[in-house]
Amino acid sequence: MKIILFFLLLLFSFYPFRVSSQGTASGCLIPGTKTVYTVQESTLINEVIKLLLGGNPSYRSNSGVSLSPNYCSWTPSPSGAYNCGVCTEYSYNVLGLLTGCVSGKLLQGYVGNYTMVLCDLDDHSWALGLAAGALGLFVIRRKKLL
Repeated sequence: MKIILFFLLLLFSFYPFRVSSQGTASGCLIPGTKTVYTVQESTLINEVIKLLLGGNPSYRSNSGVSLSPNYCSWTPSPSGAYNCGVCTEYSYNVLGLLTGCVSGKLLQGYVGNYTMVLCDLDDHSWALGLAAGALGLFVIRRKKLL
């Protein structure tokens, strides 16, 4: 009976007690900030210029989705050339039709659909400590030292 109890305790010490949903976001991932910006800029003249001259989509800086607690990164990991941008400070805004980004305030990133990656390395350390303590108590009581 004690061996069965030991194996059940060991099993539950590795069982993930906290179930959390993974966050997802579609937009522009800025690798340095680990933030996905989800809302594209929609100024009329900027959009026309992008259509005529080509260019990467730009996203609003107030639309960021940051990593939730206990999450360490986004997947898939982007690579290659940057294909989107987020302007954090504008030098001008003409009636919401035309905007200009301050030099050096454009964050570059990658467009895609991203999912948060859970980093649960320390989530169950208390259960492992409890299992080790129970095993130690079991051994001590078995040898009649306590």
